[in-house]
Amino acid sequence: MAEKKGVGHAYNVDFLNVVFAASSLFLFLSVVWMVWDDYDRDWKNTQRRFEQLEVQVTQAQLQQAGRAVDRNKLQQLQGQLQTAQKNVSANQKKVDELLAKQAEVENRLYRATQDYQAEKAIYDQNRYDFEASRVAGSSSATKKGPAVEEQLRRLNELNLAREKAEADKADIQKQLGQYTGQVAAISKQIDDMTTEQTRLKKQLDVIAPSAIKDYFRNAPLLDFMAPTIKIQQIILPNVVDDVNFIRVPKIDRCQTCHLAIDRKGYEKYPQPYTTHPDLATYLGGSSPHPIDKIGCTVCHEGMGQSVSFRDAAHMPTGDKQKEEWVKNYKWEEPHLWDYPMLPVKMTEASCAKCHKQEIYVPKANTLNLAYATFERAGCYACHKTRGFENVKKPGPILTKIDSKLSPEWVKTWIRNPRAVKPTTWMPRFFYNSNNSSPEDAVRNEVEINAIAAYLFANAEKHEFAVKNPRPGDAKSGEKIVKEIGCQGCHVVGEGSRSEAGPRRTFGQPLENIGNKTTYEWIYNWVRDPKHYSPSTYMPNLRLTDPQVADVATYLTGLTGPAGDAAKATPDAKVADDVLLDYLKNVMPFEDAKAQLAKWSPEQKQLELGQRVIGRYGCFSCHEIKGFEKAQSIGTDLSEEGSKLVTRLDFAFITDIPHTSKAAWFDRKLHDPRVFDKGRVLQPLEKLRMPNWDFTEEEINRLLTAIMSFQRDIQPPAAMPTRSARNDYLGVGRTLVHRRNCVGCHIIEGDGGDFIKLVADPSLGPPLLTPEGARVQHDWLYAFIRGPITIRPWLAVRMPTFGLDDQNVNDVISYFGSVSNTIGPFQTHEVVKTAASTEGTGKQLFELLKCQQCHVLGTIPKDQPTSNLAPDLRMASERLQPDWIMQWLKKPSDILPGTRMPAFWPDYPKSFYPQLGGDAEAQIRAIRDHLLTFRGGPSPKANAAKTANNN
Repeated sequence: MAEKKGVGHAYNVDFLNVVFAASSLFLFLSVVWMVWDDYDRDWKNTQRRFEQLEVQVTQAQLQQAGRAVDRNKLQQLQGQLQTAQKNVSANQKKVDELLAKQAEVENRLYRATQDYQAEKAIYDQNRYDFEASRVAGSSSATKKGPAVEEQLRRLNELNLAREKAEADKADIQKQLGQYTGQVAAISKQIDDMTTEQTRLKKQLDVIAPSAIKDYFRNAPLLDFMAPTIKIQQIILPNVVDDVNFIRVPKIDRCQTCHLAIDRKGYEKYPQPYTTHPDLATYLGGSSPHPIDKIGCTVCHEGMGQSVSFRDAAHMPTGDKQKEEWVKNYKWEEPHLWDYPMLPVKMTEASCAKCHKQEIYVPKANTLNLAYATFERAGCYACHKTRGFENVKKPGPILTKIDSKLSPEWVKTWIRNPRAVKPTTWMPRFFYNSNNSSPEDAVRNEVEINAIAAYLFANAEKHEFAVKNPRPGDAKSGEKIVKEIGCQGCHVVGEGSRSEAGPRRTFGQPLENIGNKTTYEWIYNWVRDPKHYSPSTYMPNLRLTDPQVADVATYLTGLTGPAGDAAKATPDAKVADDVLLDYLKNVMPFEDAKAQLAKWSPEQKQLELGQRVIGRYGCFSCHEIKGFEKAQSIGTDLSEEGSKLVTRLDFAFITDIPHTSKAAWFDRKLHDPRVFDKGRVLQPLEKLRMPNWDFTEEEINRLLTAIMSFQRDIQPPAAMPTRSARNDYLGVGRTLVHRRNCVGCHIIEGDGGDFIKLVADPSLGPPLLTPEGARVQHDWLYAFIRGPITIRPWLAVRMPTFGLDDQNVNDVISYFGSVSNTIGPFQTHEVVKTAASTEGTGKQLFELLKCQQCHVLGTIPKDQPTSNLAPDLRMASERLQPDWIMQWLKKPSDILPGTRMPAFWPDYPKSFYPQLGGDAEAQIRAIRDHLLTFRGGPSPKANAAKTANNN
């Protein structure tokens, strides 16, 4: 084909036309593809599906609202309405006449009101002018006075005309009401019955599909004007994101897909359309965490500004969900955002961002168990952690070890604690994944022997308060242990550590204790724990000496496996080599050899023991002589949850994603020394974190705790408001959990593990949530200092904790805060009733047979113990008068499940004729009668004695 070139052109025009046409077509198709891709985005399709679902749900709610209406009553009202409307129609001429009169009177009233207001404005101005002239002594005042009086007369006439018009209007409305009033009243009743239906019908009209909304407002290229499908965004000015050295307001777009997250009615639908659990606590408009102030990623983490599933950094809850996400959404481990979404089971870790250093957060059961597990495992002892600075060392003191244990038992225990006591929290330092080879066994045994030698060589002499005590009865001892409350803190061989939980493993496990120590030591410990360990949290159960003997005899009989035997028999040369290895790590090799040559075998053994204890940090959990000022050996965990994954060393472990710090923590907790795998290390270079043999459940708890330790980046405006009540709650919650009061008692819905072991919960420790409202503060102070028996028929008893005044007052303030009864101490004055009603309280007391269950000095013999109630002679000293009133009105509101009957179910009405059938007066009369009782047991004498002893 001949080339077609134009004059003066060096190119082929026909070819350029083809290129232009092709490029135009390509550009056109690209624009079409771009528009369609934007129209077909995942989040838009999600909203389209939700629009259909919303219509279905609203229709279902409308049907439900219709079924909830009393059809018979509605039909009755509609019949009455028709009758009333017929009456109006029959008198329509008179109604029309009255309506015309009403319109005329309303016009007259409007004109009279306008005239009156205009005249009053002029009068007020002239009156002030007259008053000012008179005060100034002006001669014009004499002229202005009569004019003002004339205006006042005119104003009064106008006011009378206005009032006359109002009276005429009221009269006409009264006449009109005789015909139309019944229609209005019945219509209002019908409207009240169908209010929800009316609301839902209006809502259905708004959300129903329509051509304008679906095919115009949301159409491609037109959806920039007023689309119904759009990104839903929340900006939280008081909550920030820390992004590359700058803090910006947090923006959440999660509701773009999670459209019903804060709306009721979608609970049964799958994600992303489901309702958030517990709207009364989270996201609801009246909840403490409304969505417009808290958002989503504050708690869940993730990339809140993204609207794509993958970029939002979702995290699956398990392998099955992970496979589904990979298949359906092309999901992959988030690596473009430093803080991917927390798995659902770990979400409560974010509570700590606002509830700082609180070890108990209401309704955060997962986090509360996580912190309890963190404490029980003693993690804070080696790892400094904000909020756990002043917590007692988790292990027993080892400064008096020779009076309690034998060297051989200690070696066996150190070698593998769980081989001796499966429920112990003591971890295993030796024979782990990086020191379990045959070569390591010799070194392990050398270090174990050295630790034991050092502990016994540095033990203080301990004198038993009771030497060579007589044995008791083991069966009686078992009964005491299982009934008195010991199992609230101790397990006796039942179940695993994970099943028992952190509250019931608060104290040392009692299994195999007979192999551990002597009868003499157990006897003295049970009799008075603080004689051996002054700082112990073990309370005094106030047992008699025979009871102590019975308990000690029973515990001595609890024996079990002897533990793991030594796996090697090292000689002196091996021990010298191990000590030399420690010495050359802190001094030149030749100096180390020279120093080693100077020591005797005993000195070498003690020196090695001290260095091994220092390396493994035994002193962090135990009091050990010589280590009083030693510092923690572990990494500070105060901000571990905020640590970037790039700061974690994955070494040669390749079977976990290197983009997930949660995966790193999980592997570390499964095998604390796994990251030594494949590395060439000297013994002192190896990882030394011990192994607790955690279960999956325990690891998940600890992961939640670790992820809750965050950097402080949020401004004060985002934090909960400080108040005296909130401070008391924080201090009190910490105290009752760290003293394990919740091991026996339910407080704020948490705890009560011991109650589960009691056949009849009514015979277990009482609910303490309402304690601040129930008892008088000075009585509670005395009771905590010197407990007394309130329910003599119960075997379980309140022990003596020996709290100081500060802690006792913290407990009292805490219970007052829980019940919201903080305030000055109050006294109650019993007012004598009139002579005509004197004795009514006593009469009602006897009529209701209160003494049938309640003790008045003598325990009723004809009642089962489950029906018995406290001695009412204590009421005046123990109970709050206002609380007695509330308790008598409806006991089940205060204590659900109580056997106390409700004598006034129809309050304020009453079944009883006394005091005119006035329930309030009857309750007050009984209350005042109770407050006249005297002579019951009192803790105040015991408290004074305890205070003096302290």
